[in-house]
Amino acid sequence: LFREIRDKRRTERKVNEEERQWRNRFSELAERAYARGRYEFTDFLSLAEVQYLYSAEKELAYAGVALWGGYEGAERQIAGFGNCAYEAAFPVCCLKITPTNAKFAEEFTHRDYLGALVNLGLERSTLGDILPVRGAAYVYCLSKVAPFIAENLKRIRHTDVACVPTAEQVSAKKEKTEETLFLSSPRADCAVAAVYRLSRGDAEAYFEAERVFINGRLCTRPSKELEQGDGVTVRGKGRFVFAEIFGESRKGRLRCRIEKDG
Repeated sequence: LFREIRDKRRTERKVNEEERQWRNRFSELAERAYARGRYEFTDFLSLAEVQYLYSAEKELAYAGVALWGGYEGAERQIAGFGNCAYEAAFPVCCLKITPTNAKFAEEFTHRDYLGALVNLGLERSTLGDILPVRGAAYVYCLSKVAPFIAENLKRIRHTDVACVPTAEQVSAKKEKTEETLFLSSPRADCAVAAVYRLSRGDAEAYFEAERVFINGRLCTRPSKELEQGDGVTVRGKGRFVFAEIFGESRKGRLRCRIEKDG
């Protein structure tokens, strides 16, 4: 028990220090954008880092803050600071990866694509979401590294690939599976338990461990009621959209449509 308490305190100190460093970084960029009258951007932020930004939102509001990951609903996003007279595009580029010979191509997972990119020597912060679809993948990255990736990513595992910039509307191509669930209530823990086949106690543990995010914001309250259209990310499990409630069963349970990333 003592060891568990000690390890928990160490983790909390590490998280607090990490949050302090990120908040200082956000403040620095906000001040620079405000003082110089120009936009400043971070690299891609993880869900936890986006939460650090949300926690400092009020103190940064004077400079103007926005998030964008290249498409609507992106998990990894760039923070942009500035409220200038001109518009500035976020430094995000989308690359499409396809096998040069589809007939002999292997099946790739998200991990395969990410591994190939990291093996090029890229930092994870230069890469946004990776969206595998049938026979291809769309990779969001910082604009400054896009030419390097396009030139050097030639092979994933044993398959030769081509990598080119694209302006396709990738969000519409993101594969989803739909599922109808019967829930006793729209509580977040109830939905998480049903979607991932967990007991309510196991679902609550994900909230206690700060691994549940609703619309990009950390949620530690299992009793929070979901609204139609809410996006829920459970780190270590995946992501789903609480799409709609479209009726009740004879026993009074809510009939809900869930969309899960394929």
